[in-house]
Amino acid sequence: MQASYDFLRAARVLLDISAKDLAKMAGVSKRSLVRIESREPVRLDTSMRVQKALEQAGIQFVPETATDGPAIRIRKGV
Repeated sequence: MQASYDFLRAARVLLDISAKDLAKMAGVSKRSLVRIESREPVRLDTSMRVQKALEQAGIQFVPETATDGPAIRIRKGV
């Protein structure tokens, strides 16, 4: 599942990670992360790097189903 820009920002906030730290974890510029969080377009590989970094930090992006909308979960112990 490709997470929306809103979910990427929400996940960062849930983990209490600064934008600077997440950008470093993802290997992207802080400006790219600011663009994502401002809903400005970035390359797909950039947003996917941010998503992967969040997943490695303990976030699970739950896809939409027939009865429920998409969601974010945090793994236990994070």
